[in-house]
Amino acid sequence: MCEYKYDNFKWSGRVDSINDYATFRWHQVIKQINLDKTEKVQKPSIVLLGFCCDEGVKRNMGRVGAKDAPVVIRKYLASLPWHWEDLNLLDAGDILVDDGQLEDGQLMLSQKVDKIRSMGAFPIVLGGGHEVAYGTFSGVKDVKPVIVNFDAHFDNRPYENGASSGTMFAQIADEMKEFYKYLCVGIQKSGNTKLLFDRNKKFGGKCVFAEELFNDLQSVINGIKKFIENTSAVYMTVCMDVFSSSIACGVSAPIPFGIFPNHFLACFKEIAKTGKLVAFDIAEVNPSFDTDGRTARLAAHIIFHVVENVAEWGYL
Repeated sequence: MCEYKYDNFKWSGRVDSINDYATFRWHQVIKQINLDKTEKVQKPSIVLLGFCCDEGVKRNMGRVGAKDAPVVIRKYLASLPWHWEDLNLLDAGDILVDDGQLEDGQLMLSQKVDKIRSMGAFPIVLGGGHEVAYGTFSGVKDVKPVIVNFDAHFDNRPYENGASSGTMFAQIADEMKEFYKYLCVGIQKSGNTKLLFDRNKKFGGKCVFAEELFNDLQSVINGIKKFIENTSAVYMTVCMDVFSSSIACGVSAPIPFGIFPNHFLACFKEIAKTGKLVAFDIAEVNPSFDTDGRTARLAAHIIFHVVENVAEWGYL
């Protein structure tokens, strides 16, 4: 059985002042809301929502533990400085997914993401395994967004025997048909069989190899801009295994030759400035394997930059 808990995390952290807003940190400005009861929010608003699940990773024979990530990521967010006085920061709690209940959890997530958008807020979803992507996308699919996936893997495996953290984009491709537009940035030839490359081509997906970001980052950025130029909506998802395991060791499937954070940030800023983002999620931080919390810290700082760009480019 899946459970939604709006108050699953108690925010706390460093306090420099209780009166001077210029010193405030995330834990001092965030408010918790219950999506089952909240109909309207003060605009503009960012809403965090956790997806505590790694059933998809388990089915995909990966290293489990990502279900604990939303709590850990929040801990690293809590004491980050808050710079946006006109932005409303809300925490909508977590969806807790029991073993075997992946599909029910993804359905609940899609409904919560849709609710956040209907309130006029921007959803940031904290995974969980990358199966989070199917739930987040399902909550925004009515606007037919293109997908930009920062990932070492295509995640387009056949799913005749059930969904997993490796099947989401095949599921979405089958549902969206001619509206399916997919770009995977940071792909690794060593992380995907030839079949998966062939399936991506069959579905009409595109990809950028990790080494391309090292060799000619500007060309990659230009390609991303071209990919999204004729759409009105973009859904972005980040699997933390896209980063080098020297930087992000706490993931389900570590990759030694992954990209670096500034590669991601340069690409993300170009996407954000279009004003087309409709949802963002981050996946596969695995605290069980995370030395000194490095991967969770990186995830928290990525979210910081997502908020910064949502605020700067007038999404809300």
